[in-house]
Amino acid sequence: MYWFGHLFAAPDELMLMNCQCTATLLILILPISVATADWPQWRGPDRNGYVVTGELIQSLPKAGLAAKWQFDSFAGGTSGGWSSPVMSDGRVYLFSHTKTKNPGADIEKALYPWLPPEKRAGMSDEEYQAYEVKRRDENEERSMAFRFDERLVCLELETGDVVWDRSIESTYTRFVQSGTPCVSNGRIFVLGAERTARCYDSETGTVLWQTRLPGDFRDEFFASSFTVASKMALVACGPLVALNVMDGAVVWQGDANLDYQSHSSPAIWRTGDVDVVIANTSGGRTQAYQVADGRKLWEINAGVGQSTPIVVGNRLLLYGSSRKSGLTAFQLDSQAVEKLPSRQWQFQRAADSGSTPVVRGDAVFVQGEKRLAKVRLLDGDTEWQTTLKISNPRYTSLIAAGNQVFFGWEGLLAFQAEGDRFEKIYEAKIDSDRRLIGTEDLREKLQGNQAGSDSDGAGKAEERWQKNAVATGPLACSTPAISGGLMVLRLRNAVVCYDLRK
Repeated sequence: MYWFGHLFAAPDELMLMNCQCTATLLILILPISVATADWPQWRGPDRNGYVVTGELIQSLPKAGLAAKWQFDSFAGGTSGGWSSPVMSDGRVYLFSHTKTKNPGADIEKALYPWLPPEKRAGMSDEEYQAYEVKRRDENEERSMAFRFDERLVCLELETGDVVWDRSIESTYTRFVQSGTPCVSNGRIFVLGAERTARCYDSETGTVLWQTRLPGDFRDEFFASSFTVASKMALVACGPLVALNVMDGAVVWQGDANLDYQSHSSPAIWRTGDVDVVIANTSGGRTQAYQVADGRKLWEINAGVGQSTPIVVGNRLLLYGSSRKSGLTAFQLDSQAVEKLPSRQWQFQRAADSGSTPVVRGDAVFVQGEKRLAKVRLLDGDTEWQTTLKISNPRYTSLIAAGNQVFFGWEGLLAFQAEGDRFEKIYEAKIDSDRRLIGTEDLREKLQGNQAGSDSDGAGKAEERWQKNAVATGPLACSTPAISGGLMVLRLRNAVVCYDLRK
């Protein structure tokens, strides 16, 4: 929008523009704080996936960018979960829910393995539900052969050195606990197995309190991440729950009948001296509560999935798991917080089960079904859209830092945030040496390593690619984090840091 557009802007547009101008001034005035901005919780400092930073590199060395540091023996996926890293005050915090086979345990091959959607073809809903009951019973029996632990690790961001490493014996859950830690005022909040919330001292790793949250437990999993507001730690564990940050006492909880296993995390809307927590819950519904006393303010049904709500000023963004729901923007009323939000616009050209979009300035970046789009925050108009040449991504979210947006799926894609067309900066893989290397440069490297050898055919070449480019890449469904130009990613069995500062 040209400058003279301010003359005809609506009040909410003016407010958004003023916020952007203020942010720009802060960037100019406070370069030191920009360079050291933290990523203390899921989706960054403002839970919108964006953080300010200094200039970042615009290309990678042909031989690849060596890792600044790596932390090995940190299991992920079904052996450790999909929690994302966070950074605060120059330290990195990592959470995993691990399983270790008991010595001498005998485990027979599963009769009822998990079935991906393509293998459920021909099964009726009733047949699939019956299969899932048998699978749940079998997995619970098989879990007796393992020991389960919840592990929280603190590393120095610049060096990767271990500050402390704490493990607590845990229990089996049907899906591995994968909530991301939240760091606030020297405390770390994590939702663990068996509906157990814990608070750790960020300096020492000492458990300050732990609270068993309301609700029954058999093998249920809740992968929501905490956020903190008004001296409350808030998380979705079935219903939304608010805990006193000092002692872990349950202060209030939302609708107890909405006890379902959510991956979505709550977001905070701050208006005046009132904090409102907004959370996606069962049945595609989104609810808002006053943080101080738990008073329910409103509920809307926008068909949301497992994504996390985004609040920017007085705008609420919700992303659904079907294109019918798509990405929807609502107007919040700061003068009457209990007023039902009004729908402003809807973008229906992408959807994802759990990926959360990024808001940077006046644009929203959304990923789903291999589609990547830049959408105007003010009116939902599409600035550009492109299709990614990757396998079907799910749950992994975009992040943005400075003038770049990143997507960590099978590798790392970086593209420009500015402009009215998609402009790729680099598309990279993480090779077996943990180097961040351009995709085509890695292909050349692998082909060169085979020069002079016997012809191995397409099958061998693909096997080599899977081993050195795919299996070594980012942990699917986990999201990278970035602070001060240092990006931390989880791999399948390790954590790695890259220095992207120019």
